[in-house]
Amino acid sequence: TEGARQAIFNELRQAAEDGDTAFMGTVESMIPGGGYIVKVQGIECFMPGSLAGINKLADFESIIGNDMYVVPDSFSATRGTIVVSHRAYLQAMIPTSIAKIEEDFDAVHNGFVTGSAKFGVFCEFEGCLTGMIHVNELSPEWAAKHKGGDINPGDAIDFKVKEVVSNKKIILTQVEKQEVKEDLSWEEFTKDLQIPSLVEGKIRSVKDY
Repeated sequence: TEGARQAIFNELRQAAEDGDTAFMGTVESMIPGGGYIVKVQGIECFMPGSLAGINKLADFESIIGNDMYVVPDSFSATRGTIVVSHRAYLQAMIPTSIAKIEEDFDAVHNGFVTGSAKFGVFCEFEGCLTGMIHVNELSPEWAAKHKGGDINPGDAIDFKVKEVVSNKKIILTQVEKQEVKEDLSWEEFTKDLQIPSLVEGKIRSVKDY
């Protein structure tokens, strides 16, 4: 009934003011101007393309027909619709996802490329996380692709998490960790030295520290 629809609309509009409630919606279609019609409990809402994901979508049509959680963002008086954001929902999931990956840094993650630069490749994974693989941390196969400019947004890629610096800086790698042998050369060199003692030596270099 119209009364029920108005009640749901009012609930979504109030949620937009509060900004802390997620609703399940279905991406119905794309619309001119770079956005989507998302139906939430029978109400057609508007989702700008910039709010459809954590990063820019490699394929804008790929989410049509998908069910996804969205957070009411604002009320558009010009459109007369509720503006919703999937990005806001994903951002809220970041702390939980980071806690999960920190439990096992040896786990292999499946992600996809969001972009590349001279110094590395940017990847999205776990639905809401973005990290970077430095060129020196790429596998031989991906290093060759990077050198040849053959890496495109949307390409599937596997990697491990090397370090979580912050929510906004996650360092990834495709290179296996090398076992570091303990350097005992100094202990070997000094084992027969007495304190105090006079030792002859030769200056090899001078550094300004």
